Amino acid sequence: MVKAMKEKFNKYWEEFSDILAIAAVLDPRLKLAFLEYCYNILDPDTAKLNVEYIREKMVKLYGAYKKDTSITRASTSHAPRHSIPSGYDGFYAYCSQKTGGSGKSALDTYLSEPVVDIDSFRSLDAVSYWKDNASRFKELSSMACDVLSIPITTVASESSFSIGSRVLNKYRSCLLPTNVQALICARNWFRGFQEIGDEIEFTS
Repeated sequence: MVKAMKEKFNKYWEEFSDILAIAAVLDPRLKLAFLEYCYNILDPDTAKLNVEYIREKMVKLYGAYKKDTSITRASTSHAPRHSIPSGYDGFYAYCSQKTGGSGKSALDTYLSEPVVDIDSFRSLDAVSYWKDNASRFKELSSMACDVLSIPITTVASESSFSIGSRVLNKYRSCLLPTNVQALICARNWFRGFQEIGDEIEFTS
């Protein structure tokens, strides 16, 4: 039994969740240093490879956001920029060229900055951080808000649908989807409500 449990444990930790790792990197208190620390605990030999793998995934994802934003800007380039004060168009273009000419993307800039002190910012809201820094990181801010807004569950997907094997079996394998739904709802209805006794008092 212990051997079987050990095999399941090893299988669980062999399959890293890319999206959870990316979400951890997008927390300014953690970044890639946290991943490197965790991967070193699990397996020091493959830690650097795993960190580099996640970094490549982030670069690819960031490239997709950058591409979408450039297409949107090109389609709306004829529209006037109301957010820029009158007379500052030339200065804005100059600053944009200077920033873009450094060859450093917003993702590189974010990862190269030191981590935020986790002790001083224990209650830091990562989504609020990215919203507040949207003007600095632009497309990266949109990417971070999208990734951090994904509802994460730790329940295995097969356990969520394990009831299906008790509804659809070899004796009832040709049920219509509506009948399967009715059976599951009826099961939840019967088991989900407690029996009402005389001791329950109803108040208005």
